[in-house]
Amino acid sequence: MAFELQPLATNTPGQQSNLAIHRFGPTSGQKVYIQAGLHADEHPGLLVAQHLIERLAQLEQADQLKAHFVIVPFANPIGLKQRIFGHVNGRCDLATGQNFNRGMSIERAQISDLTELAFTADLQSNDVLFRQWLLTQIEQRKPSFEIAALHQALLSHSIDAHYVLDLHCDDVALPHVFYGSHQHEDGQLLAHCMSANVALEEDVTGTVAFDGSHTQPWILMQALHSESLFKQPCFAATLELRGQADVSPVLADQDAEGILNFFLQKGLINNLEIDAMKEQPLKTIGVDQVKLVNATAPGIVTYNCDLGDFVKAGDVIAQIALLDQPTATKINIAAPCDGLVFSQTQHFYANPGQTIAMLATNERQQAAGTQLAF
Repeated sequence: MAFELQPLATNTPGQQSNLAIHRFGPTSGQKVYIQAGLHADEHPGLLVAQHLIERLAQLEQADQLKAHFVIVPFANPIGLKQRIFGHVNGRCDLATGQNFNRGMSIERAQISDLTELAFTADLQSNDVLFRQWLLTQIEQRKPSFEIAALHQALLSHSIDAHYVLDLHCDDVALPHVFYGSHQHEDGQLLAHCMSANVALEEDVTGTVAFDGSHTQPWILMQALHSESLFKQPCFAATLELRGQADVSPVLADQDAEGILNFFLQKGLINNLEIDAMKEQPLKTIGVDQVKLVNATAPGIVTYNCDLGDFVKAGDVIAQIALLDQPTATKINIAAPCDGLVFSQTQHFYANPGQTIAMLATNERQQAAGTQLAF
């Protein structure tokens, strides 16, 4: 086990932030990178990371780890400092307005213009070569803002990994998983290990979040070659660990066990005793098959459905109590299509256009590559 505090570049004198980096297992072979709290107001993953640190230390002591595990238990110290009147506002950087989980990927032009790498028929050697090139691109960045320095620091530990898991949560939600549609098999295994209810497969060739920043370069590079180029591109996924209020030792232990079970199944942990996976009905769809249900008027939202309910088009799934009418008035919000309710809001005062529910459906609802949130 190794631990370090990595100072982050700062634009403000006297305001030094640090990343905590935990390392377990052999430094040779495959690399696993797991982080929590990139959105600093999402806290279930912060506790899960602590449970993982405890378990990985035990596994390392028992010589059961076959890969190098890197854990960053709070990936956004900048966001954690953004406490406004007692509330953490850690989704977007207050200095730039940028979402902490966007805008860090390697530019497409850097890959399409790449000529200096001498790929061969040895796929494993190509993997090593490309990982080193990716790492070099991150090291050469010259960030001007703190958020860019944070992204550079995180990517310097993750961009060469074989597996990347980014721990997030929704407002109020069933556990669900995002991963690239080109990695269906590993994505399904991860979803089952996490007892997720919904698996969201996404096109990673457009705008991407942290996870897609790791898989996108491999896809774009492979697209420039007709023959197979790589043996083991990076697998990356975002784990949405239910909702913001779902912080408890019981859930954290369950989620840590699910993550470790995934790596047990991938052969990166030996002799690990895991409780039998809890079989959950898993709905697998493309991200473009998610229907966002929005408020149509300002007011207080209440729900006529629960998470996990399957609703039909026209069903009243919520009501909005209007606040400025001469008499008490409620308007109905109907399901625009059939679907599984897997996300709701905990911001009960809603403005028109605010997303108050997400439905997993069987039809395309939006353009491929569209992000579900800003």
